[in-house]
Amino acid sequence: MPQLMKVLAAAVAGSALGLVVRRSNPESSLLISIAVSILAMYASFEVAAAVLSFLRLVADAAGIPNATLAIVLKTAGISILTKLIADVCKDSGQAGAASGVEFFGAVTAIYVALPLFQTVLDMINSLLQ
Repeated sequence: MPQLMKVLAAAVAGSALGLVVRRSNPESSLLISIAVSILAMYASFEVAAAVLSFLRLVADAAGIPNATLAIVLKTAGISILTKLIADVCKDSGQAGAASGVEFFGAVTAIYVALPLFQTVLDMINSLLQ
C-alpha cells in the first residue's frame, strides 16, 4: 500500500509538471508522461510477481494446466501494455496511432487466446457426440 501511494503521488506530480511544461515545451511534457508511465510499470513488478505466484498456486490447486494460465496472463499483459502505449499516443496528440495500437493489441490478444478457443470447441464437440 505505501508503494501505491508513492506511485500515485509521483503520477500526480508528473502530471502537474507536464501541464506546466506543456505550454513552453510540449516535447518535454511528453517525455515526462513517458517517464511517469515507466516508473509506474517498474513499481508494479513486485506486486505483479506476488499476484503471479498466487495465481500459480490457485491454478495448481484447481488442476489448470500451466499452458492455459500462460495464455491468460499473456492476454492480460497484452491488454495492459496496449492501453499504456495507446494512452501515451493520445497524450502526444496521435489519436490515429492510438487507435491502431488498440486494434493491433485486440487482434494480438485474440491470436494468443486461439488455443483456448480450440479447447472450448473440442470440449463442446465431445459433449455433442
